[in-house]
Amino acid sequence: MNGVGMVTKINGTEYKQFGKKVLATQINFSLLEALFEVDQEVQRKIDPNRRMEIRQFIIDSLKNEESFYFSPFIFSARNGIKVVDGGFEFEPSSKIYILDGQHRSAAISSALSYLKSVKEGKEEMGQYAEAEKNQNYIDILNSYPVTMQIYLDLEQHEERQLFTDINTERREAHIGLVMQYDQRDQYTELTRQVADQLIEEMEIDHQRSRLTNQNTAITSLTIMRRCLIALFEGILTVKTGDPYFRGCKYDEVPDISASFFLSWKKLFPKKMSDRNQYVPGLTGIQIALAYTVFILIRQHSVSYKEAIRMLLSLRRSCSWQHDDPLFAHMYNPETGKIRNHSSATAIQKTALAFVLKIESERDQST
Repeated sequence: MNGVGMVTKINGTEYKQFGKKVLATQINFSLLEALFEVDQEVQRKIDPNRRMEIRQFIIDSLKNEESFYFSPFIFSARNGIKVVDGGFEFEPSSKIYILDGQHRSAAISSALSYLKSVKEGKEEMGQYAEAEKNQNYIDILNSYPVTMQIYLDLEQHEERQLFTDINTERREAHIGLVMQYDQRDQYTELTRQVADQLIEEMEIDHQRSRLTNQNTAITSLTIMRRCLIALFEGILTVKTGDPYFRGCKYDEVPDISASFFLSWKKLFPKKMSDRNQYVPGLTGIQIALAYTVFILIRQHSVSYKEAIRMLLSLRRSCSWQHDDPLFAHMYNPETGKIRNHSSATAIQKTALAFVLKIESERDQST
């Protein structure tokens, strides 16, 4: 990725969706901020409360030295990007127009403004160590890699329709291709390897990250990848850098990974993909189980295989229905369903509930 004068060149992969050209790419936020605009005829107004919530999540993640993850942003280029040798090039003075990700991008910008203000205040008070710490946060945000899907040739009325579809049905725009595009990510490659191994054992969606109640697949590649990161590293937000497979040898990783997902067949009800009746098909539950293994290994000094076997004690104490006491922290009695199950906080609480129940069952059996 480089810029020459007023021309910006980026790398990426082009594909077609619904007959339209789409570019899958990833660029740092500092460059993205200079390239995109908001068309008020397409977008709705910013919700300040939502922006503030996401901004606080970003700042808390930075201060706690935790990574954070955002799903792909979606843009329209309005024919302002052309194919050139070795990549794609923005026409001079052209912009891309955001279709999905407005609040997230606004929150990152707001977090940058806040951190710059704090940094200046620390400098004026002579607190240079604190100022340097905030500068580090600023550098992290400026270089934050934003995964993007850019529609290259949409008309404005088609942008409005896509924006409506995204925000009413929350359809992911070919997330499977994004997984395939990021060939250098070892967790993505591991996920594909494990999914291929499990093809006869369970239905896995290779395209979507958010599975609806009508979807018969139990999980997706995107969710499986998040499970593996939680399983091996205990990370519940975005993962950056090379994998660090704690407590096992590299050649053991595929077998451990497959064993975790195969345990679901013993642990969950037969109709585990029925999201209306049961919770195993929900993202937060699956990641919480992986995180539970991570916790058990550290608290009880057991192997991955033993920690996975310990999960099976939940068969005796959990109905896996929405109103089970284990999910009381997420249960909404008005709808009869659990909600907000996939936030980092909810996943941590669910994993803690699993661990306490497993330890209770273990104490009773000894």
